Amino acid sequence: MTYVIYLSVLGALGVAGWLGSIWAARTGRRWARWAAAGMFTLGTSVALFNLLVRDTSGDTGLPPLLGWAGMLPCVAGLVAVVLLWRRPRRSGEA
Repeated sequence: MTYVIYLSVLGALGVAGWLGSIWAARTGRRWARWAAAGMFTLGTSVALFNLLVRDTSGDTGLPPLLGWAGMLPCVAGLVAVVLLWRRPRRSGEA
């Protein structure tokens, strides 16, 4: 039950963070690229932690398939960050 709550909270925070990054990019905020890169870095770090963490028995905390499934959104995040950094800057952006 603890993992269900933990993963649900992480998912909700991730969705909120990415929606904020999308909003920032669409409205032309100067910090949008850095926010998206930060969200990607943080999300990938948490996903790697979830994949590699061990419980008290020495086994992985999450089943390996679930841990690897948690890495899949990182691929989408990487694509989003790369596309955002390759997008030409609008006039007035620093």
